[in-house]
Amino acid sequence: MNLDYFSDMFSQRDLSAQLHDTPWWQTLMANEQFSAALQQNYHMRLMLSRSSYLKKLLRSEADRQAFIHDVLNPAPEHRTAPEDDE
Repeated sequence: MNLDYFSDMFSQRDLSAQLHDTPWWQTLMANEQFSAALQQNYHMRLMLSRSSYLKKLLRSEADRQAFIHDVLNPAPEHRTAPEDDE
């Protein structure tokens, strides 16, 4: 493994912690409908694993609004199949 992998891994962890500490994220997660929609939208959960995407969410209101829209209105291929939830 190269050092870039570890650097990105630590960066992703730190950015994720920063995002989860924001009032914006905490308000979203307190909304049960939104939280359930995020759990069913595997595409957006995958996006949250990328450092570059986390940076966008932390810096841009437009990207945060797009994130909310994409979670609540997912493309059919981005939703978890019911048998995948078991």
